[in-house]
Amino acid sequence: MVMLPFINEENTLWEYLKTAGKPVVLYGTGDGADKVLARLAETGVPVSGIFASDEFVRGQQFHGFTVQAYSELLALREKVIVLIAFASELPDVMERFYKLASVHETYAPHVPVFSGEETVTAVWIKKYERELQTVYERLADAVSRETFASVLNYKLSGRLSYLQACTTNRAEDLRTIFSFGGEETYLDLGAYNGDTVQEFLQLTRGRYKKIVALEPDPKNYKKLTDFVRQYELKNVTCLQAGVWNDCGSLELTGNGGRQSTFWEADRSGFATQNLSQTCSMKKKIKKQQVTVVSVDAVLGNDHADYIKFDVEGVEKEALEGAAGHLAPDGNGTLPKLLVAAYHHDEDLFALPLLLWKLQPEYKIYLRKHPYVPAWEINIFAK
Repeated sequence: MVMLPFINEENTLWEYLKTAGKPVVLYGTGDGADKVLARLAETGVPVSGIFASDEFVRGQQFHGFTVQAYSELLALREKVIVLIAFASELPDVMERFYKLASVHETYAPHVPVFSGEETVTAVWIKKYERELQTVYERLADAVSRETFASVLNYKLSGRLSYLQACTTNRAEDLRTIFSFGGEETYLDLGAYNGDTVQEFLQLTRGRYKKIVALEPDPKNYKKLTDFVRQYELKNVTCLQAGVWNDCGSLELTGNGGRQSTFWEADRSGFATQNLSQTCSMKKKIKKQQVTVVSVDAVLGNDHADYIKFDVEGVEKEALEGAAGHLAPDGNGTLPKLLVAAYHHDEDLFALPLLLWKLQPEYKIYLRKHPYVPAWEINIFAK
């Protein structure tokens, strides 16, 4: 099958495992491991053992295996293939991943955030070849193109080296790609507990005109408002609402973490409600009706200088609802946009193409920030 010139990998990790001829073990338990085990079962690849970080091993069982310690895995002399089956952005945890890779043949399998969605394969790349090539060529710099290629090659192969090669520092990227003044209006979509409000304050050294922060999950919203009160922030408006392409209400699924979302991948591919990123059959996931609004409705006649979109899988709909406010200000400056591009595999090309459709003048940069697997892929548009 003809591949794009920047694609190095011909087969997926799952195809490789069928013929690798080594025992396969997992590092990690929980929801991520559930997904990896299910995919291995579909592929017909048996599992020989389950390992977890030493501090979590208590002699427990997981899918019929007695969970063994990470230290035992490092000391194992048998040649095995290790599949990392949980996600982390913590430096010490990622260091464990890379240490494993220095001892054993180690991969971090790519599985879709939302179960049931199509994912990157050679067939997928051929299907979207034109779109992928278009975005690759239009990205604003060489680092963006290298990141784009590395992410796709990682999703095919599960090789940690691709993630290492393209990972950059988020704070440094924000400062070098964007410039921030002291009179900015910031719209934070998916404000969680106030962490990205705090990030904005650090970028502007505490100087700004106005902040509007939206968070739909009640538990997260309380953390957000507690943060604003604790630091006695002025000119900050918090809204308990989700973001969509229109105003109304939708069913939110989640248990008060970062992955509360409106998205559910059904057979038709439409976004209806949600299957949580960390969903497990062993957990009861809370569902509730919440208010959703569009960016255009929130801003009205105002102009935002900087908008962050990290809305757990509905970035497309959120951008559509911002179409009226992606215009230059009086000085000819477009709003700066930071858009999460990892919740769906198609986001990597579909979101840039949508942005250029809504505002052709945008220059788009792509960056991958520290995380295993390939989460924290972000679009910077200016």
